[in-house]
Amino acid sequence: MPWRKFLAIFYWAILIYLLFFAFFRQGTNTEINLIPFKSISELTYNIFVLGNDWTHWIINVIGNIVVFIPILPSMHIIFQKRISFLFAFLLGMILPILVEVLQYVFQIGSADIDDFILNFIGLMLGYFLFSQSINSNFSEPHTV
Repeated sequence: MPWRKFLAIFYWAILIYLLFFAFFRQGTNTEINLIPFKSISELTYNIFVLGNDWTHWIINVIGNIVVFIPILPSMHIIFQKRISFLFAFLLGMILPILVEVLQYVFQIGSADIDDFILNFIGLMLGYFLFSQSINSNFSEPHTV
């Protein structure tokens, strides 16, 4: 159906906008965080110890997962190809690293290992959810 392909391409346009061009990207500090869960723990500390609200935590943690969930299903819709677990895993490793490096190089965000971890979780969650859906032909059946 053409509308599904349109929605998949629209998703990619929104994703690229959010990752590289959104208004909140302007004036972002460019830091490198290679300590796993440092940003997440700082956000959590700010909520429970300092009494900050959950907004920033939800946007950062949940947002980094949710925004990557549709990647593989949308690729399946656009290219009409099956997506293997190996491809999903490799893309889950490469794409978040590429995003973090580009954000750092173009000074539109910090390179954060936590973002990589959360993006990887989102991408793999999207793979497992879509590959388990009925009538998807998304991937070859696999055993756990």
